[in-house]
Amino acid sequence: MHFLRHNLRLMAAVLLVAGCGSTSPTAVGIDLVDRSGGEVVEVADIRSSHTASRFREVFPSVLGSAEELLIGRMNGIDYVSLLKVSLLPTDFPGGSAAALTVDSVFVELRVLGNLNRGTLGQVLVSVPDDVWSETQTFVDTTDFETTLLSRTALLEVTPTQTDSTIRIPLPAHLLTDAIAADLNLPTLEFALSGATGAEDYLIVVGSREATESGKTPQLVAQFVETAPARADIVLDTYFADRISPPGPGEILLQTGVFSAGVIRFDLPSIPESATVNLVELTMDFDTDRSFLASLRLRVERLNVSGADTTFSVSSGNALNEQIVSPASSPFVMNLDQLLFHGWMSGSSENRGLIINPVFDITPDLRYEWGLFTNPRIRVVYSLPPPIGTTL
Repeated sequence: MHFLRHNLRLMAAVLLVAGCGSTSPTAVGIDLVDRSGGEVVEVADIRSSHTASRFREVFPSVLGSAEELLIGRMNGIDYVSLLKVSLLPTDFPGGSAAALTVDSVFVELRVLGNLNRGTLGQVLVSVPDDVWSETQTFVDTTDFETTLLSRTALLEVTPTQTDSTIRIPLPAHLLTDAIAADLNLPTLEFALSGATGAEDYLIVVGSREATESGKTPQLVAQFVETAPARADIVLDTYFADRISPPGPGEILLQTGVFSAGVIRFDLPSIPESATVNLVELTMDFDTDRSFLASLRLRVERLNVSGADTTFSVSSGNALNEQIVSPASSPFVMNLDQLLFHGWMSGSSENRGLIINPVFDITPDLRYEWGLFTNPRIRVVYSLPPPIGTTL
């Protein structure tokens, strides 16, 4: 009889909770109810009260040995590729450039896989004013800020694409001036990046180190009344530069140019004796504006100094580190129950959390990022049985 009364009370509690709306406590699995010995409730679809991306620093990565080059603009980041080519006398028709008149010059780039993003837009062609190398990081390692590589902008050009080959026109005077400076070894250096005002796009092309057959870049020169010349690139690298913050409400999680997400939720109150069973974070994932195979993410609590949210961590938890490979939207990950228990019970101050991407040093090092929006959480917690209840 006692067992029957207990089960009737339990069923009544479940039915009472199940009758509420989607943002009110609702019943979850009977297994959680049995384990808790009391009422288990779910608070679903808690929307964020604050969402932002924060740039922290630039990781001093060296990308001169990577098999790919990135060119374009995306999420407030400019991806700049640097290339250098030296032409031997045998590269020119007739074995010499002395009597040749340059008609046009362009660089041929080969797309790698299905990695491009957006619609191919205009490209800014510039020339570096400073000396550079493939091992240069373009980062000031004292403050992890991007160092300024001085460049002189020449013109914005419209690339053309045929199958997997992208042709980007270059000013003809680059080669003419190079021949005038050194007839036996004319050398050109130039940079390619997204043009100002262009819509977000990214092209991913093979570098001179590309191992896939036919994917290395080449310079092609057309001359008046003679055959063209072709030459391989002798040096190339790319780097990323910040030009503007991501849009409001966007969470950009990126390695290389280190960008973290800051989120705050206004949470319901629970008794100190309650147990938080599950905290599930859901975000919409923008596949078109993301570029990643996987990200290692670490979720941590924020400290606050005065009115400013800082990035000093007051509570780190290894359980909050996860490797994620978002392939579709929405994206779901679990958060630390103890952290949310402290916030919801009032034992610690809720100043929000930060999602940090963890930069992994790998042989195929590259910049990777994911763009997320519309964060919301689902919290499941259990209450202890009423005082005097006998199971």
